[in-house]
Amino acid sequence: MSQVTTTAQGATHDFVEANKKYFDEHADKFEEEHPKARELALMTVAKMRERYPALFDGARTSVMDFACGTGLISQALRPHVKSVVGVDISQVSVDIYNKAAADLGFASQLKAVRADLKGEPGELDGAKFDLVTCCAAFHHIEAIDAITRTLASFLKPGGALLVTDIRAAPDGAELFPPTHHHMVPHRRGLSEAAMRAAFAGAGLVGVELRDAYTLGIIPGAPETVWFLVRGVKPQAAA
Repeated sequence: MSQVTTTAQGATHDFVEANKKYFDEHADKFEEEHPKARELALMTVAKMRERYPALFDGARTSVMDFACGTGLISQALRPHVKSVVGVDISQVSVDIYNKAAADLGFASQLKAVRADLKGEPGELDGAKFDLVTCCAAFHHIEAIDAITRTLASFLKPGGALLVTDIRAAPDGAELFPPTHHHMVPHRRGLSEAAMRAAFAGAGLVGVELRDAYTLGIIPGAPETVWFLVRGVKPQAAA
C-alpha cells in the first residue's frame, strides 16, 4: 500500500519503503533498541483481555496480528487464542518471528507472512479472522482510513478490530524525535476524532476508544498516552 508524500519542496517520500528499510535493518536488535517493547506487548494484550474478554477463546479465536514485527504481541496473545497469523512488510521481521515461534515450540499456533495488504480478493488465501490486532503501527501509516478499511475486510461478521497507538497530545506537540520522522507521518500522535472517523468509514460499529496506559517506548522520547480502540464488523443480514 503505497504512501508517497510530496513535501513542500516538491520532493517525494514513501513511508512504506522507509519503514520496510528501517525494520529490515533493525529487526534483529529491536528489543535492544526498544527495551520497553516486550513490556508494551504484555500490557497491551492484558488491557485487551481486561476490556474485551469475550474476544479471547483459546479453543476458537483466530487472529491476524497486523504489523506484527518480530512477534511480541503474537507471543503475548498465544496463550489466549487458537491461532495467530502475523503480517508485516519486513521480511527480516517475519523471519525472526517464525524462528522464535519454532524455537519456543509454538509454530503450530504462530505463523508470520510478509505481505503489503491492500484488501484485495485472495490475499492471505482468502482467510477471515475473529480478531485483528494492530499495536503501535498506525502512527507509521499515512492513510489510516485506507488501512482500517483493509483490516476490516479480513474480519468475519461479528469479528473485532483492536488497535493500540499513541494519543495526540493536547498541545499538538511532536511526540517522536527527528530520527524517526522519515518513517512516522503522524509525529503528533493520533486524535480520537481521526480514529473514530477511520473506524466508522470502514463500516465498523460499536466503536469504543479509551486510554489504556502511559508509557515511553522510544529511548529519549517523553512518555505518551496510549489508547485502545475497538470496532466490530456487523453481523451478516439474515
